[in-house]
Amino acid sequence: MTARGASPRWRTWGPLLALAAIALFAVAFGITELPLAPVAPTSSPIPDTTAGRLVRQIEMVNYPTSQVGWAVVPSRPYWRLVHTIDGGRRWLDVTPPGSASNGGIAVTVMGSSTAAVVFLAFQYIRNSTFAITSDGGADWTAGVLPNAVSAGPDPIFALNSRHVWAVLGNGTVLASSNGGQRWAPVALPTMTSGSCSPTSVWFTSPSSGWVTGKCAGVAALWHSADAGSSWQAVVLPGSYASSAKVSVAPPQATASGGALTTAATSGHGTASLRVFDNSSGSWVSPPAVALPAGRVLVSFEDPSHGWVLDAPRAKGALALAYYTSNGGINWSLRTTPIAAGEVTGLDLVSPESVVALAQAGREKDLWSSADAGVHWTRAKMVIFNGPVPRVNGIVG
Repeated sequence: MTARGASPRWRTWGPLLALAAIALFAVAFGITELPLAPVAPTSSPIPDTTAGRLVRQIEMVNYPTSQVGWAVVPSRPYWRLVHTIDGGRRWLDVTPPGSASNGGIAVTVMGSSTAAVVFLAFQYIRNSTFAITSDGGADWTAGVLPNAVSAGPDPIFALNSRHVWAVLGNGTVLASSNGGQRWAPVALPTMTSGSCSPTSVWFTSPSSGWVTGKCAGVAALWHSADAGSSWQAVVLPGSYASSAKVSVAPPQATASGGALTTAATSGHGTASLRVFDNSSGSWVSPPAVALPAGRVLVSFEDPSHGWVLDAPRAKGALALAYYTSNGGINWSLRTTPIAAGEVTGLDLVSPESVVALAQAGREKDLWSSADAGVHWTRAKMVIFNGPVPRVNGIVG
């Protein structure tokens, strides 16, 4: 007697009966629905993302004074904003609640107690929420941007509680005069040569505003001398190849009332940095300093004193520190004990004192030097959970 296979009728109904049995099992055990794949709404795409991934997160550290600091650090399960008032011995988690589940955050530090947080968007969550504090993170006022925000640095700036500026991921600059309830696009003039895509906005005074970003074939930025009512394109002096990619940093104020900025150029195998200062009324710069290709972190205390922490991409490489005390005319090279693949942030506490944030997995270390990079000390970041910050406006 020979064995016989399943009948055609059973081959047809068998899978259907099996699915019915699974559904009955699911209901019996309290499972009422299966997860569905997210569907993207009809909206403009978010740059630098792929389905299911977050936009690029950048950790940072910023010391407005020697005792007060802000930092963005990885945590479980998301990134957190932390604040210290004792020089970094204790850090308090001050992340505004409600939107942290959106993934990464970009932060603009405007002072010892003032900062703005923007939550970077998922591929399928198009709008970025933001929150602004003026008391060190205890209280926040929140709102929503009409689309995904730029990853920055400094993608949002609050002149005061009502006048807020932001840069979206597609390069659109927005302004609000009512605390972010309504937004209007800002028309920026085009460059006469090369091109720039805005990523950052910063005001060095209530009337002097700047928009910077990533450029091609030119180092340039936009400036407003009338609190953002009108803007002019400013080309920084220097010769750049038409294919050169140049990142221009948001300018910072100088003691003389001028501004300084830096332009980092990336190429094949090398990078370079130029320091631009307009304290004398026009932008001037010494020759560029050549750097090994890699991640470049820059921090200047004033037009004279600055640091560059260069993280080469070579496996096992250590970060290299370059120090200048004359505005970039001369540089001193210092080797550091910091693994190049771990360093994520840099800031000056004083002209010769620097702090670098290093992150390996979920571990967070602060490397500091008080003698222009000759000696370095390492300390673990100690983060505490204080009272949950209060949020006015939108939550979630």
